[in-house]
Amino acid sequence: MRKRLGERGETGMIRLAVAGASGRTGRCVLARALADPRFEVVAALTTKDDPAVGQRVGGTERSVVLTDRLDVPCDLLIDFTTPAGTMAWLAVCRERGTAMVSGVTGHSEQQTERMREAARVIPLLHAANFAWGIGVLLRAVRIAARALGAEGDVEIVETHHRDKADAPSGTARMLADVIEHTRPRVEGNGGYPDADGKSERRPLRPPAHSLRIGDHRSAHEVHFAWPGETLTFRHEALSREAFATGALQAAAWLIGRPPGRLYGLEDLLEGVGNGESP
Repeated sequence: MRKRLGERGETGMIRLAVAGASGRTGRCVLARALADPRFEVVAALTTKDDPAVGQRVGGTERSVVLTDRLDVPCDLLIDFTTPAGTMAWLAVCRERGTAMVSGVTGHSEQQTERMREAARVIPLLHAANFAWGIGVLLRAVRIAARALGAEGDVEIVETHHRDKADAPSGTARMLADVIEHTRPRVEGNGGYPDADGKSERRPLRPPAHSLRIGDHRSAHEVHFAWPGETLTFRHEALSREAFATGALQAAAWLIGRPPGRLYGLEDLLEGVGNGESP
């Protein structure tokens, strides 16, 4: 019988490739996947110019060789590379009919559209942040945004390590999307004043303020305010384990899902909340 897109291999384990396996988060994903009985790590992928190509990584019981090519059977690829890296591995997955989970941020609108197109033919899930608490934060922010009227204000503050390239973060953008599309449009609720103080109003999308300091992992705050009161939601990732665990949960959940649309973190949370096995 022909194997469906994104289906497990014959052993029942998910044959997994990790792209960006030399990066900060990629190394963490790889280490956790090697220790997870749900997965058989068949490839640890990096760039051609990585001096570590050819080295064996992992523990004494399970390990894999770093390579720049995916030339083995694979059920799903986890991508923690760069926007350009996502496009390269997306093309490979689309050609092979391989499911894909991506945690890369900073994609252009054109690159995001290519992901949406690919999601019509392969199972594909993208999230700016795989920490489980971020999914809970999205739901809480959605509820609070519905309660904002003409007198309410909301702004986002995000903090990351000094080497993070994109600002605001992908998670801050995701939170802003939720607020922008959830906040009621009522008279007098026209948006925010421009930074130069002019009277023109920007759209309802809330501003996001970015801090890039030290080796700070990831923190996001959403501040709501009404006359006489404030409400603040805060999520902080204390280690990259949170992202790695969530990415592997997403990989296990995506296996066997049909293509047709680009899945996101809230799809994963809803599915697991409804008893769908990750």
